Amino acid sequence: MSPSRNDDDRRGTGDDLLHDRYRLGARLGSGGMADVYLAEDLHLGRQVAVKILRPELAADDAFVERFRTEARAVAMLNQPNIVALYDRGQVGDRWYLVMEYVHGETLRDLLRREGRLAPAQAVGVARDILAALRAAHEQRIIHRDVTAQNVLLSGDGSVKVADFGIARIGSSALTQTGTMLGTCHYLSPEQARGLPADERSDLYSVGVVLYEMLTGRVPFAGESDVAVALKHVNEAPPRPRDLAPEIPEALEAVVLRALAKDAADRYQTAAGFAAALPAALAAAAEEEEAAKPAATPAGPDAATAATAAPPPRGHPAPTAVAPTRLDPPAEPSTTVKPRRRVSGRLLVAVLAVAAVAVGAAVYGFVATVGAVVPDVVGQAEAEARAAVRDAGLRVVTHRDYVDGIDAGAVARQRPGAGKEVADRASVHIWVSRGPVHLPAPDLRRLEASAAHDVLAEAGLEPSRRSGRSDDVAEGEVYRQEPAAGETVARGDTVLYWVSTGLPRVLVPDVVGLSSGEAGAELGAAGLAVDVDITLGWGEYPDTVVAQDPVPGTKVERGASVTISVAVF
Repeated sequence: MSPSRNDDDRRGTGDDLLHDRYRLGARLGSGGMADVYLAEDLHLGRQVAVKILRPELAADDAFVERFRTEARAVAMLNQPNIVALYDRGQVGDRWYLVMEYVHGETLRDLLRREGRLAPAQAVGVARDILAALRAAHEQRIIHRDVTAQNVLLSGDGSVKVADFGIARIGSSALTQTGTMLGTCHYLSPEQARGLPADERSDLYSVGVVLYEMLTGRVPFAGESDVAVALKHVNEAPPRPRDLAPEIPEALEAVVLRALAKDAADRYQTAAGFAAALPAALAAAAEEEEAAKPAATPAGPDAATAATAAPPPRGHPAPTAVAPTRLDPPAEPSTTVKPRRRVSGRLLVAVLAVAAVAVGAAVYGFVATVGAVVPDVVGQAEAEARAAVRDAGLRVVTHRDYVDGIDAGAVARQRPGAGKEVADRASVHIWVSRGPVHLPAPDLRRLEASAAHDVLAEAGLEPSRRSGRSDDVAEGEVYRQEPAAGETVARGDTVLYWVSTGLPRVLVPDVVGLSSGEAGAELGAAGLAVDVDITLGWGEYPDTVVAQDPVPGTKVERGASVTISVAVF
């Protein structure tokens, strides 16, 4: 286990010693079932990660059994790409696992920082994940929660899969049919429908992780977990190349096969999926090589090719030279003059051949150079497009979020500045849509639909919740996570809670009390007071003789209660 981007300095008791061996330190993170702490193994003198079942779940047999299942699952596996289990046990009501501490970050943290990965890098990570799953599947262990958060990247470049907390071993299962487990953005369609998961469900989740690595976003997002789950079941994912055109077509085909709705249409084994990845990159490399222009022929045939080929449009043709014809050799003679005449003819022939060679060289140079790619990085989009077109080249524009580059400016280009390319070749430019990292927008008091639009416009994933609020009206946002102003990355999920109305309270009975006593009691219940003076006799002066609403009525906190007070 390893710290994530949300690490904090919260610690245990400082002297919290577990089983007289593991001294707990900083909390590395929390999940739905357990908290994970960095700890020191006092017996072996090494750092470990200790996962402790949350106290409120320790009395729940189902959660305890899941915790035990994780221990059994990891204990059965010994593979370099799986986080190792060192120890497990129970002290009082504390169930714990002691695991390998991976010093590094999660894949999710890397994607938050980098946006997306190069195809070769993404393929390397995916193959390591598949190697871990292959080992698990051979032991009939289904992970069921493969996510970017559960993939750890160590400082030495190794990749490790963690968190087998909802794994299934063999035919046993901890959930009844119809129960959906797993992180919604990575769920296979069968998991989203509450059906049993098998090895191919894990491979679907790897397909989602690979999609995210290549494009910088998960294939499906929505306002709620249920909405996302339904998209996994019913909708086709956006094609990866529509989001990142540099992805090779063969690699896109691999991703889309992994994301097939029907498990029978996916890769059937982790080994088959892993083998398809380098094959896709190799096919892309072969296509790129085949698309390169043929090299200018060298040697004696070069001159022939140069004189035979027509000159490019817009360039002058090289000077034509008629083939030299040598006369038959003269009869032997003792005079000098014929010898000089023969030597002159040979000289003409040599000069002719040289002229042809020079013409071929000049033509080859003129025809090959074409155009030079201008430097447009940092320029405004319109200026950059004009510069590329002025060089006789075509522009292909992509848009991406880039830290440190103003929106609308070119962040990078391909080919690079100064490269010599053929006329009308394509130059790809990436125009910044703004920074990758930004402060979370303030959603408080916004209508639910407006909050969703604000997040979507900022490139963040909205996730809606609901609840009652003490001070925010129905339909407005009263809480969000991360809080407004906290740094988030494009593609991060922002939770927001929409008020279903103010809390409702019972109206107390204040008839017979003095106006002051009635006001105090109503105020303590969170209600406002309106006083209506009534002419007439009460039991005592300044007595409440009636109230509206009547006692026992449920009203929203802050509502007004009218009391009728007799003045004599």
